[in-house]
Amino acid sequence: MVRLCSTNPKFTSKQAQSLPSKSVTEYSLPAARETHEIIAVNDNLLLISQQSDSSLVKVVLDNNGLPSGSSKWQLTTPFSGLHGLALGDSNSIVWATAQFDNVVLRIDPGESNINSAPTVVLTIPIPSSALGPHSILVNDGNLWVACKDSSHVVRISIANTSNTSVYSVSRRPIFVAVHSTSKDVYASLDMSSKIWQLSKDGGTKEIDIPPSVGNTPVGLLAGPDGNVWVTLLGNSTTGTGTFGRINSDASITWFSLTSNIGLNAGLIHIAFDTNPSRFWLLGSSTANASAPNAVFTVTVAAKSTRIAVQNTIMLPTQWSSTYRVISRRGSLYVTELTTSTLARISGAVVQGWPVWPVSETWDQYADFGLGLKAKDITYNNTP
Repeated sequence: MVRLCSTNPKFTSKQAQSLPSKSVTEYSLPAARETHEIIAVNDNLLLISQQSDSSLVKVVLDNNGLPSGSSKWQLTTPFSGLHGLALGDSNSIVWATAQFDNVVLRIDPGESNINSAPTVVLTIPIPSSALGPHSILVNDGNLWVACKDSSHVVRISIANTSNTSVYSVSRRPIFVAVHSTSKDVYASLDMSSKIWQLSKDGGTKEIDIPPSVGNTPVGLLAGPDGNVWVTLLGNSTTGTGTFGRINSDASITWFSLTSNIGLNAGLIHIAFDTNPSRFWLLGSSTANASAPNAVFTVTVAAKSTRIAVQNTIMLPTQWSSTYRVISRRGSLYVTELTTSTLARISGAVVQGWPVWPVSETWDQYADFGLGLKAKDITYNNTP
């Protein structure tokens, strides 16, 4: 565990009170060569996919959000390639992709304990022209599936699974997101460094990522501000710490981290909560072994083109190829691809501004870092 202490803006010159600023704990999962996607079914249950042996891991959380146990379940053959996970319209429905079986699965996750077995209740074949379902999104009665192997985006009606649409895209679709304002559909195309757009009138186009900002779009999610956000992973040489906001008119506003650690980060994923100005970017060594495995807490004011606050939370295990990050009840949960590990992150830095009134790019940080300007400090370690 890594713990530092956070500034309380109401401290006196002699004494201060502080919550831990950064608390990172890594939990071993049942062993697998690759640990991939993660979703929160409810406050007490996480699901994690391990594609290399097509397993689903249940992680039970206590009432403070701390993992209390995990169990591994195989719902298909070991060679099915279980990968994408998405929560359905209720907590009793989870959708998943089996990439190598070329199907979508509807799963009942069972109760929030490690002894309750998840079960497959429905199997939906991907249309024959598409291959390799990777990620999955549930939106407005439809499943949107990024078929990585054949480079297609597929729509499947939940009410009538024979009602489908198949769209050919450049290599390779990773994530699909729907813009909540424009209702346009977007997909990140990592190998071609483009973003695919399906407008609500049915027209399609691909938007090039400017080489000047970076390459390899991966994480693509709809944010609480009504826009879609995308992260750039970079390549085997370097990342650029860059992410973008896709606006309702399909223009993209680009942002880049400027802290010493974030400057060359490869950003693979993004997480939100209900605060539209605050989110978390996941840096990964997946493409570049020297890139940091870290979470960056970022604050961007509404309609702004500038990052107001940025702070770094390094993962204890580096070269772990961090893969996905989610936010739940004030904690962050991170999957680490190559180490069979789940990280839980909490503390004031996770909450960001104004709970954590420091940015790594401010002169204040350069003057005294995370130190408090006080003679005595009382630490509050309440979970």
